[in-house]
Amino acid sequence: MNHYDPQPENDKPKYKGKYRIDSTRLPAWSYASNAGYFVTICTDGKKCFFGEVVQSEMQRSPIGEIAQKLWYEIPNHFSNCQIDSFCVMPNHIHGILVINQIREEDVMNPRTQEEEDAMNRVSTRGDGERGGVTGLFNPMLSKNSLSKIIRWYKGRCSFEINQIYEGFGWQERFHDNIIRNEFALDKIRQYIINNPINWERDAYGGA
Repeated sequence: MNHYDPQPENDKPKYKGKYRIDSTRLPAWSYASNAGYFVTICTDGKKCFFGEVVQSEMQRSPIGEIAQKLWYEIPNHFSNCQIDSFCVMPNHIHGILVINQIREEDVMNPRTQEEEDAMNRVSTRGDGERGGVTGLFNPMLSKNSLSKIIRWYKGRCSFEINQIYEGFGWQERFHDNIIRNEFALDKIRQYIINNPINWERDAYGGA
């Protein structure tokens, strides 16, 4: 299995004798917090709406082109969110979203580009507090959480895609992992880049 999964299969809970995917969301973690998030969104029934992989390269359908275009538009609708590596696969999307809330003191004292280095934004501590240059902030000051961003993306895709193809849908939930450090970020980026090559063995792809 090539799906990036931090939890071994034999440690996962079962439902009716089958392994099921629980939410990886941390109960005490605010998903409006400054961090990098590795997100996977699957189509309903894992149907291959977005195209096909041919000779280890993704060939997007018109529906897949819409999914790709709208992912690029996320930062236009959520100023606190930047996109990193992502790929549109036949029946799912892998992507890294970086949430970076702007605090009042940041507006008064803007940082340099170097200080806005991506890893300073995604670095987190195991106790749930922010590390890096961003420090602590009040997540209640922003409504643009990861769930809200994904909800907008899925809803906009559904609206535009159903203008040309009736019957498209997403799985109700999405999967996410908080990116803890630069090593994890690089590993996930490489996984995303290699996803078309590993399609036949991918947990969301091959039989």
